[in-house]
Amino acid sequence: MTAILNGCLFAPSLLAFWFVNGILDFSTAIAIGAVATPAGLQVRLLAYLLVVPTFLLARIVVHLIHPVHRKQVLSGSCPNTRLMSLDWFSVGILTTGLPLAIQNIGPWVGMNAVFLVGVFLAPRLLPITRRNHVKFLALVLGGVVFLYASYGEIAPWLPNPATVLGPVATAALGDDTTRWLFRLVNSIVVGPLIVGLFGIAMNRILTRPELTDIPVVRHALPRRDPDGVVVTSAAFGTAFYLLVVKAATGHLIVVP
Repeated sequence: MTAILNGCLFAPSLLAFWFVNGILDFSTAIAIGAVATPAGLQVRLLAYLLVVPTFLLARIVVHLIHPVHRKQVLSGSCPNTRLMSLDWFSVGILTTGLPLAIQNIGPWVGMNAVFLVGVFLAPRLLPITRRNHVKFLALVLGGVVFLYASYGEIAPWLPNPATVLGPVATAALGDDTTRWLFRLVNSIVVGPLIVGLFGIAMNRILTRPELTDIPVVRHALPRRDPDGVVVTSAAFGTAFYLLVVKAATGHLIVVP
């Protein structure tokens, strides 16, 4: 109990992270279309309310199962190795909705093309003193491209995005493809693994020096965790969310 209360397995900062991260994640999910219906939003909110106690319980169990960590915890000291991360544990709650968001895939391709060129490629050709400015502008421009391609047509004073951006504004996945991707990611058999691998990819991309060198941006980025921590946390968090869906709706996708 001493080890738990002194911050080894739980700390008040977890609650602060949970609150701030929840606001950012859910507002982003709604904006990009990762939550399709009010009922879906309610289930995800329920899962997010339960995520901290579930994560805490899982981390306690994992440390107590580990023979070395069990001795450290029971003696009142902190394990030296972090085995799970709340950041990646919670990623499964909203990542399972990404297939809905990327059905209109054109804006995503356009935004990421701007990021690729403006953050990772073009700055290599520039003097060091100008690189961060160009990368920051590329991040802003990529976001503008995404918003304009996705929502520009509802603003009557703006040119039609399809006219300006072409396929970036109009390319979309078919309903059958979107449905298959959604079932794949939300399958209890393969979904946790897919989200875990997605977490590893994002962990490596978001912690690259091209991004962490940008002064304003680095504070919003996660720290790089070992792949094992990422995949374990993300997979377990995804399975937890899918079981919450089962409890709330009675529906569980076993295989895609």
